[in-house]
Amino acid sequence: MLAIVGATVVELEPARVLRADVVVEGDRIVQVGGDVADGVTKVFAGGCVVLPAFAVGHTHLYSALACGMPPPRLSPTSFLEILERVWWRLDKALDDETVHVSALVGAVAAARMGAAFVVDHHASPNAIDGSLDRIASALDIVGVRGALCYETSDRDGPERRDAGLRENERFLARRQSGETHHGALVGAHAPFTLEDGTLDALKDLARRSGAGLHVHVAEDETDGADAQKRGQDLAARLERLGADRPGSIVAHAVHLPGPSIDALTRAGAWVVTNARSNMNNAVGLSRAAGPRVALGTDGIGADMIAEAQAHFFRHAEAKDGLAGLAVARLAASQALARLLGGDARRGAVPAEERAPRVAPGERADLAILAYDPATPLTEANLAGHVLFGWSSALVRDTMVGGRFVLRDRVIQTLDEAALLAKARVLAKRLWERMDANP
Repeated sequence: MLAIVGATVVELEPARVLRADVVVEGDRIVQVGGDVADGVTKVFAGGCVVLPAFAVGHTHLYSALACGMPPPRLSPTSFLEILERVWWRLDKALDDETVHVSALVGAVAAARMGAAFVVDHHASPNAIDGSLDRIASALDIVGVRGALCYETSDRDGPERRDAGLRENERFLARRQSGETHHGALVGAHAPFTLEDGTLDALKDLARRSGAGLHVHVAEDETDGADAQKRGQDLAARLERLGADRPGSIVAHAVHLPGPSIDALTRAGAWVVTNARSNMNNAVGLSRAAGPRVALGTDGIGADMIAEAQAHFFRHAEAKDGLAGLAVARLAASQALARLLGGDARRGAVPAEERAPRVAPGERADLAILAYDPATPLTEANLAGHVLFGWSSALVRDTMVGGRFVLRDRVIQTLDEAALLAKARVLAKRLWERMDANP
């Protein structure tokens, strides 16, 4: 049992700000406010805010060794060429070791940014079998939780497509048997890389396992154009895939029509927007509206504060009326993690729509930010502080399930300096393999 004392408790949605000590026992919060009993270990957090830890609603941990890599020999001129000349070359260069180390580096980055949960979408066509176990092991070592899947695709032929399906099914079975505490989804790449028979196989696996799908959709206009070439529309292909399932994740949806988005979210699927990645790839701005719209990074690190701020500024510039939803969508990522992690089943209140709270009975996934502003911090102006005052550099501590993974800005669960030294060696080898197979 320990108590976080002297901090200001903050919840994002609905906004809540109060001064209270927080007592944690095991993996749960057991007391908020009141006197702290004698003998309880105290963690002093004066001049700080404590809030439910952030969650990354969509990411690619395998990109953790990409920062600073050399550009492709031929500069991409379209989004498809970015995939072909950069990301598909990277995922093909991954081996078992770089899959594991990438996940370690990505999980450490998440903890440093105050995130306790990552929703990962993985691809390593030359190291498929067991890849999700290697990622799960890395998350376990660092102490961060996640929801994992393998990116099934036809782009590398039927053998790798079938291996991707098997990897998803194998990890789903591990989740159902309790062999892993991480969430599991049925992973799929964008529809333009999926044949109709593969859509059927993915839908069948989701139905048999009871899991949601995790799929890229309409990041640019390629999915829609491909559907037309097949004599269909994209909505029909998504229906064949069965993306309209509770707990499914449709990433991006930049060029997905509003009626299709509405149908997905009404059915219980989630749309996860990734403003910084979409700007980087110049694919446009997602206009997804309504419930179950969350934020992710699409592999650009794990900084959810920066993602919320980018969402706000980009939509403010576009004048589309969605800028004011930035903090609510940051909280929606927390709610999505709560659902995928299995915590939404606890208690009497349906929780798939509700972000976690700092309250008795809630899982003790908490972030502590060294934030002591010069202006009043209230429920009425909380969004202004998040968007104009907060920074991931302020994250002092990250607690996952009652255990400090980051304490006083130091990772507690592994030797971070040794990991980074190893990662730099492996990154160089990874880039060399990419360059040898342009």
